[in-house]
Amino acid sequence: MSEGKVAIVTVHGTGDTAESADGAKWFQRGSQFSQRLLQHLSAQGIDGEIVPHLWSGANSAWDRERGANTLAARLRGLYKRYDTIHVVGHSHGGNVANDAAVLLKWGLRRNAAREKFDSLTTVGTPFFNVRTGTPQRIAGVLFLVIAWASAVVFPLLAALLIWGALSGENLMDMGSPQAELTATAIYILIVGPCTLFMLSMSRQGIRRILRPKTGGRTRTSIFSIWHQNDEAIAFLQRVEELNLEPFPRGSLYRGSRGAAIAFGVLAVLAIGLLNPLLYSLGQADVLGMMEGIADDDVASNIAVMAVVSLLLSPAIFTVVYFVYRFIVGGFVQEVGARGSMNRFVGGVMRGVAMGRDGDQVLCNVSPRSHTHSTQDQVLSGECAARMQEHANGAAGKLIDKYRWALFTVGGDNSASLTSLTTDAMTWDSLIHTTYFDQPEVAVAVGDHIARTVRESAHARAPAPSSTATLPAMA
Repeated sequence: MSEGKVAIVTVHGTGDTAESADGAKWFQRGSQFSQRLLQHLSAQGIDGEIVPHLWSGANSAWDRERGANTLAARLRGLYKRYDTIHVVGHSHGGNVANDAAVLLKWGLRRNAAREKFDSLTTVGTPFFNVRTGTPQRIAGVLFLVIAWASAVVFPLLAALLIWGALSGENLMDMGSPQAELTATAIYILIVGPCTLFMLSMSRQGIRRILRPKTGGRTRTSIFSIWHQNDEAIAFLQRVEELNLEPFPRGSLYRGSRGAAIAFGVLAVLAIGLLNPLLYSLGQADVLGMMEGIADDDVASNIAVMAVVSLLLSPAIFTVVYFVYRFIVGGFVQEVGARGSMNRFVGGVMRGVAMGRDGDQVLCNVSPRSHTHSTQDQVLSGECAARMQEHANGAAGKLIDKYRWALFTVGGDNSASLTSLTTDAMTWDSLIHTTYFDQPEVAVAVGDHIARTVRESAHARAPAPSSTATLPAMA
């Protein structure tokens, strides 16, 4: 049975992009991994073709969303050119591919032959559960209703205005048919594109709100390969579980001391200077100190007022200090705002690690998808031990390489840190970035693709005829 044309779409992870589809990186055509994978498939009679999908690779939820949009569009284009399409994503490339699957409603179609791709394999992917807050959900539903209502009303109103202008009814009371036609044309040219834009935005928003959940209606499953000690998955899980408290108990109250002193001093200066100044201008007597004092000697009266203000300054300072310290710093900030500030700043800190830069919440980091059921293959045995040993050895070399450069008195540590962040050894010292160096990973990915290809070929094969052939009569 012919397996047809097979496309393998590779999606790289964060910080691992390229300018060309050809090269030595795992996702490029001609790489060691792609050659191993194609040879393994060829041994099973499957002729595959590597189709790299390049995106920015930034640690940004917005960039991952854009990468998913372009991947979904690309899979729609490949759908007619190949018999089966298989997606392989590494790290956050798996999140990009998972979101593309959501956009394409993968596993929700009644006819399996109409699915835009056939399998999704992720390698070392820290899946995020992408959630939309309740206010955004309500606003999204209302926006969808408004957008569709506008889409229904707009053509009816446009048709009515055109009829009125042509028939001379002058529905807009513009005075002449020419003016009516001009106003109608302007209305259609402006409101028409805006209506289409609203529809597009509302569809994207409702897809966010109605994301499928694991164990729901999807009948497809993601094949997830990961190592027990994958640094990226473990790090993001620890970040999420960490009890971040940027403002510890009592910190806002203690921190209000400097502001309380500053406001106390400003109050003393303001009253000490403002009262004589206003009195000299004949405007007011703030402290009422000049009652009963003769007005014939303004200069001496102002001097007396300044002395009295100076004598009262300790009391003024103390009142302002304690009011600010206990009411603002203690009650308003420490009691009222500290919890909210901790949640907000802690969420921002977690968001930096997760690349959150939009209105959606990223949470529940897991090696398993939150939208589709997941088949796990946790690497073990010789392969897992080899990856661990290789990462430990490479990390030791990396430490030896930069130890003296980073800890030399008077040395240029900034240059050393810059080199460290871009050194290839940094990638080699991680389990997370060395999956595709292992032959076992290529075999696992290839076997899953081969199984899916055979299942798809069997599903496309015509059913055998139910008419039995009778033996010839002797």
